[in-house]
Amino acid sequence: MRLAADDEAGGGLLDPVAIAALALLVVNDHVLKAAARGTAFGVVTGKLSDVAGMVFFPILVVAGIELMRQWRRSFPGPMPSVAVAVASLVAVVFTLTKVSTVAGHVYAMTWAVLQWPFRAALALWSDDVVPSLQPVANVVDPTDVVAIVGVLYVVWQTRQRAQRRLRRG
Repeated sequence: MRLAADDEAGGGLLDPVAIAALALLVVNDHVLKAAARGTAFGVVTGKLSDVAGMVFFPILVVAGIELMRQWRRSFPGPMPSVAVAVASLVAVVFTLTKVSTVAGHVYAMTWAVLQWPFRAALALWSDDVVPSLQPVANVVDPTDVVAIVGVLYVVWQTRQRAQRRLRRG
């Protein structure tokens, strides 16, 4: 299935697999993990989030790069080399956060800092107390590294998008 304009800037986000990965990530993190807490299924829900994130996040980053390039009027079309670079970087960072306690802590605190302005603005708008930094959850688990195969999807997808654009002319 091909949605219109998927070979345009940011079009990778229109991919049904990208949409499904995002939906799985949201449902899994907000429903399934809570239901599986304390059961053997908890291991599965952890891996599901990792794989879904490894599929979706690189697509999101590539789409962001494409949209910035379009805004600067320098978007030549989907670029597989950009997808390879993004996939490689995401795989390395993910691996480090899953095998190193220090890297995992840096990851958790980095996201806490990046999220804080939005949480603070929401609190101020709601006349609430401005929150402190809230590190995201990160479990150091080397077995989670199997999920990095998900980053390969963005490379395949971007190549397909580039080929469609070339055929389209």
